[in-house]
Amino acid sequence: RQPQPVIFQAGTSEAGRNFAAENADAIFVSPEGFADALAYAQDLKERASDFGRDPQKLSILPGIRPIVGRDEAEVESRYQQAVDLVTIEDAIVALGRPFNDHDFSQYPLDAPFPELGDLGSNSQKGGSDRIKQLARDEGLTLREVALRFSRPRRDFVGTPEQVADALQKWFEEGAADGFIINSLLPDGLQYFTELVVPVLQQRGLFRDEYGGSTLRDNFGLQVPANRHAHNALKAREESEALA
Repeated sequence: RQPQPVIFQAGTSEAGRNFAAENADAIFVSPEGFADALAYAQDLKERASDFGRDPQKLSILPGIRPIVGRDEAEVESRYQQAVDLVTIEDAIVALGRPFNDHDFSQYPLDAPFPELGDLGSNSQKGGSDRIKQLARDEGLTLREVALRFSRPRRDFVGTPEQVADALQKWFEEGAADGFIINSLLPDGLQYFTELVVPVLQQRGLFRDEYGGSTLRDNFGLQVPANRHAHNALKAREESEALA
């Protein structure tokens, strides 16, 4: 039923962006807020157009970690629970991943973020470059950088209506075509599906049922032409012309 799977890609480097714009159906990205997400989405869709593709067929999917509470008090309680789950030791390990699993525990935590040269260029170049640039621009220490990229952001922290408002803003203003949902709390996804999804459905922003039986169907993507069948047909036609 699905001759070609949906192609997902993740990358923010120049090479990664060009590859995604030319080949991907959906792109995972981890932006630093709304402005960063919007700039990324606009850039990728312009590149897709330059490659002769319909930019509307390219889905930009920011990864988010929403924290939902039934009221303001529960929101703050659950947010603090999520923050408390992130130890500095865990944050240091996580920070090393885009830098070829570099061991950051060798540096003083409260010293300026270390100079790393081109470390990370053969791992997650876009992500590692962004971290190094942010540390330079804001004069951050290693501790501040590690916690900044491990603790939950507040973009999608709030009551069901507040989180739905944020999702709607990102979607309607072009910063996202959908979202990849993750959670730091064990019941985070349950809270999201039970409290936020109904609000989105009431606003006509989330489906009530699936439109097809495959992931490609539900992304609204057409089945691409089979290039192997095309090449076989072309070879057969050329053979017949020579006969």
